[in-house]
Amino acid sequence: MDLLSFGYPLYERYLAWQITRSTTKTPAHVAIILKETDLLDPKGMEKLLATLLTFKKFKVELVSIYVDILKTDQPVKTELASTLGTRLEESFIDLLSGTGYEIYGLEGEIQSSRRGKDFFVYVSLGFGGRGEITRSVLSILEEIKAGSIRPEEVDEKMLESHLLVKHEPDIMIRSGGQKLSDFLVWQSVYSELYFTDVNWEDVRKIDLMRVIRDFQKRQRRYGR
Repeated sequence: MDLLSFGYPLYERYLAWQITRSTTKTPAHVAIILKETDLLDPKGMEKLLATLLTFKKFKVELVSIYVDILKTDQPVKTELASTLGTRLEESFIDLLSGTGYEIYGLEGEIQSSRRGKDFFVYVSLGFGGRGEITRSVLSILEEIKAGSIRPEEVDEKMLESHLLVKHEPDIMIRSGGQKLSDFLVWQSVYSELYFTDVNWEDVRKIDLMRVIRDFQKRQRRYGR
C-alpha cells in the first residue's frame, strides 16, 4: 500500500471530524455549476450521485444544479436537455431513494419531479437566472392585467415568490475555473463562492468536504 492510498482515508476521517465538531452549521443549500460534458460521460453522472450522497451525509438539505448546455443548435440543445433529464431521473430513482427532485428543461418547463422527505435536488438544464427573472416579471404583469394584484403591491418578496427556486444558496461551487454562470442570479446575490481549478471528473470526496469545512470557517457578511 503506497502512502497516498494509506493517507487518504485518514485525511477523510480528519475532515469529517473537523466538520462535525465545528460550532458552525454546514450549508443548508449548496449550488453546483456544471457543463453538459460533465454529465454526458457515465462516470460524470456517477460523480454527481456520489456528490449528492456526500452532501446528504453532512446534513445539506437542498442542492441546486445548473447544467450549462453550450450547444448553439436549438434542436440539439433540446434533445440533449431531454436526454440528460431522463438520465438524471433514472439515476435519482435508482440510487437516491426518498430524495425529492425537480428537473427543468431549457424553457423552465418541468420534465420530472418527485416529493422527498429531508433532502431535495433542483436541476436546471440550461434554464438560467435571467430567464427565470424575466418569466417571473411577465407572470406578475399578467396578474396585474387580470386585476388580481395592484402595481403598488409589487415588491421583492412578490418577485421572489414567482421564481422557480425560492431558497438562497449558502454557497455556490464552480469547478474547472474561476467564473460565474447565469444561474440563480437573484437568489445568489449574498451567497458564498467557492472556485476550484479541479475539473468535475477529478473532484474527490475530500474536495467536497473541504468546501463544507471552508464554508464553516467563513464569516458571512451578506453584502456588508
